[in-house]
Amino acid sequence: MIEIEDIFNKVVGLVNLNDAHFKVIVDNQNLLLKNQEILSKQLTELNEKLDKILEE
Repeated sequence: MIEIEDIFNKVVGLVNLNDAHFKVIVDNQNLLLKNQEILSKQLTELNEKLDKILEE
């Protein structure tokens, strides 16, 4: 009976580990989206500054 309990505990551990990895992946995707928004905003600001310089 100990073998079944050990297997069950290992399966639960793997499920928990998989869940933790999934959460890390989601967090990383959210950070990438946030970085993309920041970079897009910075690029827009740089383009506006360049346009002003070119108009002079």
